[in-house]
Amino acid sequence: MDPSARKAFPRMYVCICRAVTENEVHDCIAAGAKSAKQIRDTTGAGGDCARCVRKICAILKRSEELTTA
Repeated sequence: MDPSARKAFPRMYVCICRAVTENEVHDCIAAGAKSAKQIRDTTGAGGDCARCVRKICAILKRSEELTTA
């Protein structure tokens, strides 16, 4: 995600347990993460109650669709 675009959006938490934001997930994807497990290994998101895993997968899918479009 373009850094200037990040400033336009409020901080949205994907993982409340680990206080991981959507921007942090996008940063992981930009750094090469291709799975929820890779994002969990980097940020810890999804490692506790795992309620955020579906949201992380949706972000991954949306990112993949944007890069292949």
